[in-house]
Amino acid sequence: MSNRRLKQIVLSFWLVNLVVAVLVAGIWLVTSVEPVRALFVSPTPTATQTPTPTLTQTPTNTILPTDTILPSETPAPTITLPPTVTNTPVPFSEGPIVIGHSVEERPLEIFRFGTGLEERLIVAGMHGGSEFNTIQLADELIAYINAHPEIIPEDVTLFILRNLNPDGEARAHDFTARSNANNVDLNRNWDANWQKDWPRQNCWTYTYVTGGNAPGSEPETQALMAFILGHQIDAIINYHSAALGIFAGGLPPEESTLRLAEAVADVTTYPYPPVNIGCTYTGGFTDWADEHGIPALDVELTNHTDTDFEMNLLVLNVLLEWEP
Repeated sequence: MSNRRLKQIVLSFWLVNLVVAVLVAGIWLVTSVEPVRALFVSPTPTATQTPTPTLTQTPTNTILPTDTILPSETPAPTITLPPTVTNTPVPFSEGPIVIGHSVEERPLEIFRFGTGLEERLIVAGMHGGSEFNTIQLADELIAYINAHPEIIPEDVTLFILRNLNPDGEARAHDFTARSNANNVDLNRNWDANWQKDWPRQNCWTYTYVTGGNAPGSEPETQALMAFILGHQIDAIINYHSAALGIFAGGLPPEESTLRLAEAVADVTTYPYPPVNIGCTYTGGFTDWADEHGIPALDVELTNHTDTDFEMNLLVLNVLLEWEP
């Protein structure tokens, strides 16, 4: 056999074996691919379903603590409401208003009329029972205003102190009742050229009285002084008796006090300038008021018994209509 033929036989043998090997491998792959694949491919995890949580509703009748804040809640801001203001109207009149007490603890009474910002004051009874008709005049004026409130202007408040010296008035209705219970003349107890004693010639000398131990030493003076300084009084009439006329307060008087004196003189028959008897006046109430910028007059009634009521209604009107 030739070498060429031998090579063909050997080549055919290897081709047959190769075909057989390929067939065997194919069969093996078909039967084993899933196990082999399982060795190299990670299995896809099976999805596990998470159970939906059950929502538990808070019962409507459950009461939570007042400071508990639920997660979904935004706390509401605390609002503090201002207190309710009640505007109580001021009554037209008021009184008696006790502003202090006398040496013997009698009340010092003031009556108020009107609600205006301009405040006026009438004082009576400074010399107690010695000039008791001034107290009677004050009471007549109070009764008249109560019956005729329309006479008080809307912009005015009027105060009437009916009796500054109730101890003197309670003691007697004569010259022995001029002073208070400390034997002090209350019209000489003010801090305006004050003197405990003064030259007596040509002055009132029916009994011995003093100006007190110091200016403003008496409880009656202190009470009236505190009342005036606690208000916006812009005109004062201080009633006395008798016969000497209209005295403008001040040492010397301010121009506004002189104008008030002239206005009162125009509607009365009281002498103005007043009768000059040569007395030295010390510690006077209206002098003190004038020094504090308040126009103030001493008005002397005609005698110690009459009130000159009709004429003093005109004086009242001047005071109420006064323009400082």
